[in-house]
Amino acid sequence: MTTRISFKLVGKFLMGICFLLVSTTMSTQAQDSEVGLWVGGATYFGDLNPEYNVLQTRPAFGAIYRYNANPYVVLKGGVGAGRIQHADSISAYPFQQSRNLSFRTNIVEVHGGIELHFQRFILGSDKNYFTPYLSAGVGLFYSNPKAKFQGEWFNLRELGTEGQLTDLIANKQYKPVQFSIPIGLGFKYWLRDTWNFYTEISYRFTTTDYIDDVSSTYVDSFLLGDGTTNGALADRSGEVGTPIGVEGKQRGDIVANDQFMFIQVGLTYVIFNRKCPTGQGKRKFDFNE
Repeated sequence: MTTRISFKLVGKFLMGICFLLVSTTMSTQAQDSEVGLWVGGATYFGDLNPEYNVLQTRPAFGAIYRYNANPYVVLKGGVGAGRIQHADSISAYPFQQSRNLSFRTNIVEVHGGIELHFQRFILGSDKNYFTPYLSAGVGLFYSNPKAKFQGEWFNLRELGTEGQLTDLIANKQYKPVQFSIPIGLGFKYWLRDTWNFYTEISYRFTTTDYIDDVSSTYVDSFLLGDGTTNGALADRSGEVGTPIGVEGKQRGDIVANDQFMFIQVGLTYVIFNRKCPTGQGKRKFDFNE
């Protein structure tokens, strides 16, 4: 019940922010607005990657909208998509090697937030044409973890590998859509005319421990169906050694939720600007210099 109430409250908050942003933009004729695209990478941290290994980073891409409220504050919204994955087989920890679980999932996120510049940033200025910045916000993301078994990919959420589909276990089936809290550090630079460059690393705290389908303890294999795909994907330790999936034994780390990260490199185009950079203070690159 608490989760549902929080979901509604945050949803209303997001709608309010969007309405306020649109109203403000319309009232100022959408001045100082930017749109852009980015490419980069996505990586995951959680039960299968507690050592924060980034070697499984995979391509990601997205789009961004910015409204420059003033030289220090920017309101923004965006969408990002990428694939995250990990496997116990590449871990340095003996327990994970014995556990032998793995997953992959596509991540799609929409978010809104704010950027706070470390210094003034003004389009066309020969003094204030770059700045580091901090970024924070709130978002919603979709994930659906899968694992490969005997040459075929299976949706792990539909199998209830920790007993989510039986009434005898307290675990409930997790939802594919969850909240994220992006916290990031970035750098932006005015290139020329109406073009800006930026790069950002943004860490996503989440409200779920099941991005990787791993969270709590093993359940009785009888409840999952001995000899079924459900049971086989719940405990894969037997594929590499002695089975360790004893009922009640630790399967994941229930203490902390899973997280993921986007690494972005992008360009934005200023579609409306209150003060065009003319005369003194305007700077353009001459790539032939």
